[in-house]
Amino acid sequence: MNHNPFELLHSHLCRLEALIMEQISNAKAEPSATEVGGLALAQEITRLSKPRIYGLVSAREIPHYKRGNKLYFHREELLAWVTAGKRNVHQNVR
Repeated sequence: MNHNPFELLHSHLCRLEALIMEQISNAKAEPSATEVGGLALAQEITRLSKPRIYGLVSAREIPHYKRGNKLYFHREELLAWVTAGKRNVHQNVR
């Protein structure tokens, strides 16, 4: 069999490009677990107002980091904090 080396190279490049595009699309679909953000991230996850979040920070009741005048929050820590507040539900059986 006499294969054209340019055609072989082209087919390998096409497969490689498809794999790279698949990896890029998978990476964009998954949010980063170590995502760090500011007050907007905390509001998005907790659905609380700015004054309420500032109050929780002041009382040291919400996980946060402070560098200078800026507040930082980790998505993973906020999600863990929210889910830690789960309450048991009483079910009426009748």
